[in-house]
Amino acid sequence: MTPQFEIDHQGLTPTPAPEVPGARRGGRVVLLADAPPEHVDPTQMYIGTTLGVATGLFHRTLTGYVESYDGGPRRLVGDLATDTGRSEDGGRTWTYTLREGLRFADGTPITSYDVAHAIARSFGPNGVYGPQFIQQALDPGRAYRGPEQDGPTAPGVATPDERTLVFSLPEPTPGFPFFATTTTTTPVPADRDTGADYETSWLATGPYRVREFVPGSHYLLERNPHWDPATDPIRHQYPDEVLWEFGVPRDAQTERLLDPAGADRAAVATFDVAEHRVAEVLADPELSARVVAGPSAYLQYVYINTRRVTDVDVRRALNHAFDKGTCVRLAGGDAGAERAGTILAPMVPGYRADDVYPSGEHGDPLRAKELIAGKELRPLVFAYPDTAPNAPVAPAVKAALEAAGFEIELRPVDKAAFYSLMGDAGNDCDLIYGVWGPDFPDASGVFDVLFRGDRLTRGGNMNLSYFDDPEITAEIAALAQEPDRAAVAGRYADLDRRLMAEHAPVIPVYYKRQCTLYGPAVGGLFLSAQYFVPNLTRMHVLD
Repeated sequence: MTPQFEIDHQGLTPTPAPEVPGARRGGRVVLLADAPPEHVDPTQMYIGTTLGVATGLFHRTLTGYVESYDGGPRRLVGDLATDTGRSEDGGRTWTYTLREGLRFADGTPITSYDVAHAIARSFGPNGVYGPQFIQQALDPGRAYRGPEQDGPTAPGVATPDERTLVFSLPEPTPGFPFFATTTTTTPVPADRDTGADYETSWLATGPYRVREFVPGSHYLLERNPHWDPATDPIRHQYPDEVLWEFGVPRDAQTERLLDPAGADRAAVATFDVAEHRVAEVLADPELSARVVAGPSAYLQYVYINTRRVTDVDVRRALNHAFDKGTCVRLAGGDAGAERAGTILAPMVPGYRADDVYPSGEHGDPLRAKELIAGKELRPLVFAYPDTAPNAPVAPAVKAALEAAGFEIELRPVDKAAFYSLMGDAGNDCDLIYGVWGPDFPDASGVFDVLFRGDRLTRGGNMNLSYFDDPEITAEIAALAQEPDRAAVAGRYADLDRRLMAEHAPVIPVYYKRQCTLYGPAVGGLFLSAQYFVPNLTRMHVLD
């Protein structure tokens, strides 16, 4: 059996990345997005669809993934760094050396000091919405508050010279090379750091840079002349331009690509095929040949805000009452989703088929009523991103939960601000409809982010259940430090069941599947196993 994941410890992955057979330089690709990204500042980015575009085209990181287009294993490699990191003390100290010849889009050299500054700023207000793995590893108590308040250097980060970074951690951290794949390590030069304004003044490090930005409308990306393919084992630079177009909802993306003309012949959807078109697309050989499809590690949850819904029997009742089958149908049926019963998706090591609340396809309102009998219930606010696909989901959720005896208030929230608002610990929402996929192929990328109570802060939370149980936190922390990741998979499966049975902090709704259209003039696309959107690193225009 072919292994599904490898780590290039020795830095043997070739640069430049091998040429794509038949690919040519030239042309423009159009990426269709339903809304602008919440953040493009690399230290603030944390949404998979945006990260798939950014890390494929314009943001680079210390380490990264060479993904397989033909069924081979995904490989963790050095990206800006020459390898995935070196440790001689069990993962307490990690050393990285930057490749020679790295430059920002303005031509200035990329140094270790720029990576160190990016990490330092991630501790402050300009990193609150981004991933927190490196910050937690370096400073578990989070005493350091960023360069604005506590000086320019984050704890545990040393830069002996302009190409070397040394990370000294208070605890062994075997997963640090995975943490280094996050855009927390995308370089930001201190003298060009404009704080909150870096959202629009960021410097590219990948093969494309910004030529034009129209807020709310699009980014037009052009080739970055200072990107050197000899420094990059992952990406290519085939199209002349990439137009990242915003404001194209799911249905419109599908319609434009069913029979594309003009520029749409080289367009790529970033949203799944519209639900009512899935059967048509899969039945048509020409259309199905233009689909990026497959399973993902992403899971659609309803996070139950445990600070507001404190009775575990109420949370259990919500799990029993929820209509997962309708949500699956609205996500595209079997092509787009599979009903979930666990916290971990099947693609994540540690998954074990299970369901603590086996309530059938459309929920079990009678069982839910038994659990909440005699309880005083208040109306519950169900918050969800205000998008066209979610418009029919919200009333279906309301109907199912109210059939079980709950009163539900629907709260549509602007998609561009959804996770920022829900990540504010003071939000007044009880049920939050959100998606999560791990940042790396390890169960710690789910449990450490979604259920560690010691990492809750005032803002920027992804633990949208606001779950805080000391015993669970201690177990999650212990599992994360185990050096043999394969050996702890079964313990993660046990934790999955225990968390659902004893605490019920979420409703796992469905395991997400990908089914995305692209135009007939685009080549080189395949499903990203990391972000579960089309991988753009081999993308090229065919005619």
